[in-house]
Amino acid sequence: MTHIHGRRLAASAIAAGLLCGSAVALAAPALAATSAASSRTAAFTTGGWLDQITRDEEVSFAESHWNWTAWNDSTPVTDGADQPNYQCAEFVARAMAAAGLIPGLSPNAPQSDYFDYTAPNGKVYDLLLISVLPQYHNIYDYLMDSGLGIDVGDNPAAARPGDFVVTYLGPNGTPSHMGLIATAPTASAEATVDAHNHARYRYGYHFYAPSHLVELAPNAVLKVTAWAAQHNFKNPIKTPPQHVAPTAPLGSHSLVGVGRFADPAGPQV
Repeated sequence: MTHIHGRRLAASAIAAGLLCGSAVALAAPALAATSAASSRTAAFTTGGWLDQITRDEEVSFAESHWNWTAWNDSTPVTDGADQPNYQCAEFVARAMAAAGLIPGLSPNAPQSDYFDYTAPNGKVYDLLLISVLPQYHNIYDYLMDSGLGIDVGDNPAAARPGDFVVTYLGPNGTPSHMGLIATAPTASAEATVDAHNHARYRYGYHFYAPSHLVELAPNAVLKVTAWAAQHNFKNPIKTPPQHVAPTAPLGSHSLVGVGRFADPAGPQV
């Protein structure tokens, strides 16, 4: 037997004696450590740390892109300025993609990938669109179909960073605009919103009235990952567009030169 092996056996014997003689003393810390580890695991997988990271990623993107001229042009516009090449739904969709909430889609992907996004359920969504048009599945549809969004109505007190605001100023009270909650309400201030197509940084929730709060579902990243796995989803091979947006003038917020990627209906505030 080597000297090292002898030392290990001796140490083991001493440790065993200590454990036998101090079982009661050690039980509480051991159980506490196990409980803490379980709590950490639960927090990470049931709407705790992972959700916070997801929300932080969304807001970080929004806070650093609220005044961009276009998705690929970081030239800043002034507060309240028009952004015809980077509208509201696209801004929110890219923030979601930055947080991993749109499988297979990068926040730096071209607009065409957002215009015709094939989701794990096989549907094609126009993630540049919030307005309700019968030939489109818009970004609101994506939030509902994926289970990532929970529409709780006009409930600003429940707003948390990373949630969504949908404004209802379209025809017959339909959705016309959306933004991302940047800060939660406090005792003295309402929740704030970052948005396009007029560059808005931390505007009050009620600036967007009449609105609904769409909460980001708990475990959103895990939910969308499971959704993708259920359908064996991989980055889809691009197919011809399933729908074509109007190419006629689309109103005051149409895209110059690339009108097919504009939201063709509804005011943007």
